[in-house]
Amino acid sequence: MRAAAEKNAGLGAGHDTEQNTGKTLVLGAAGFIGTNLCNALTRQGADLILFDRFFAEDKTAMWAGKAQLLTGSFDGQTDFDQLTEGVETVYHLISTTCPTNSNLDIAAEYTDNVLPTVRLLDACVRSGVKRVVFLSSGGTVYGKDHTGVCREEDDAFPISSYGVQKLTIEKLLYLYEYLHGLDYRIVRLSNPYGPHQRPDGVQGVVTTFLYRTLKGEPICLYGDGSVVRDYIYIDDAVRGILAIAGDGAPRRLYNLGSGQGTSVAQLIELLPEVTGIAPVVEHLPARAADVPVNILDVARFHADYDIGAFLPLKEGMRRTVEFFRNAGI
Repeated sequence: MRAAAEKNAGLGAGHDTEQNTGKTLVLGAAGFIGTNLCNALTRQGADLILFDRFFAEDKTAMWAGKAQLLTGSFDGQTDFDQLTEGVETVYHLISTTCPTNSNLDIAAEYTDNVLPTVRLLDACVRSGVKRVVFLSSGGTVYGKDHTGVCREEDDAFPISSYGVQKLTIEKLLYLYEYLHGLDYRIVRLSNPYGPHQRPDGVQGVVTTFLYRTLKGEPICLYGDGSVVRDYIYIDDAVRGILAIAGDGAPRRLYNLGSGQGTSVAQLIELLPEVTGIAPVVEHLPARAADVPVNILDVARFHADYDIGAFLPLKEGMRRTVEFFRNAGI
């Protein structure tokens, strides 16, 4: 953790030692998915412990009195035994890389993500955690050698170390359930977008395109725009994650997406309709890490859960624009 004093204040004396008291630990709480998930969990009245590298002032204010906020790094310095003490459910959302910047230092990526996850799972077993919910990547684990529509039972051969890491952690969860009875759920999420996503980051093409178009800045088009992705509005993603995380899940692995494919070129065509502004497009070479077509088959999810229809892409984009404007972005 950042400092011994901070560690002792957050996880030391006075921490509830009773096991399985209903506490929920969210790792990566301050990120895009984490923020929206934690907001939903606070509305449900969950007893929350939120962990991330840091919490911006707006997040600290948003969760004041609603959750315990702990800061630290997801590495060997973290005392996972103290972090998981008294916890019943763990949401594992942390990753130090993303598809666009993976493959640069594969050894470091494994050191930063996979090895800490092993230590986390060991601590979960010792602390009596009932369930681990892991956010995997439906957009990267399947790789490119498939029909374009990816099913849970398909072979997975990622072409990025990010996807390999996610798949490795999936297999570790299976192993820990087999060896120790640690229950788990895996959510292979497609491409979420919407409120609280960083609009100027390296992930989230929908949010980034909307933000840059509203600001009159050029958007970057890699290749010819034929890359196809499955986009899901963040509220729908959170509803799906919470459903899968519940006690009634008959299976442990689910794709979660819209089940619809949209090319980047089609996405660009929607920008004037939802923003009222014609985008400025900067053409760049195609990227080797981009899978040509990736659409998730979500038949398994919809067969097991009835949580209503998901938002169409155009409406989700409109709501994201409304969020930007209301927030003064």
